[in-house]
Amino acid sequence: MQSFFEYIDRLTPALSKEALAAIGEIAARRTVPRRTLLLRAGEICSNFYFIEKGLGRVFYYRNDQEVTAWFGFEGQVISAIDSFFTGFPSEYWIEILEESEVRVVGNQDIEWLFRHYPETERLGRLMITENYLRLDERMKLFAFHTAEQRYQLVLKQFPSILQRVPLHMIASYIGVTQVTLSRIRAEY
Repeated sequence: MQSFFEYIDRLTPALSKEALAAIGEIAARRTVPRRTLLLRAGEICSNFYFIEKGLGRVFYYRNDQEVTAWFGFEGQVISAIDSFFTGFPSEYWIEILEESEVRVVGNQDIEWLFRHYPETERLGRLMITENYLRLDERMKLFAFHTAEQRYQLVLKQFPSILQRVPLHMIASYIGVTQVTLSRIRAEY
């Protein structure tokens, strides 16, 4: 389990005590029951969630089928980032898959933090960069790898995924049907 403040210290170890205290004030800790929807499509995402313990996912519907776009494991941020920054309604849903401990930070709180503690803008930039690189990794997964390779890479990236995530969600995440995933798994 990685705490929110360990994550912050890894990205920006030189933040002042005052800035850290302000972050502590705005980053509310919440216990979220499994199967909780944090966001529904059509709503504006006004929070990001840092997962200290637990697991969440971002998904959407295509042709009445759920498609998992993103998983958030311990030590990661989960949000509908486009909606978070633009203020437009999201096309995504965010669901907590198992009971989780999260830190919730609102968009308005971040703006307040940046205004009052300019040093935290670097933290924000590094968080965005880290999540952009994760998104780039995800795009490369589909651009450069076969379904079998995507499955192997996902297992490597998320070693506990088979114990924690239903197979149909893993299948949609790697872009295959559950039948195809069963065939791939039988080969390994």
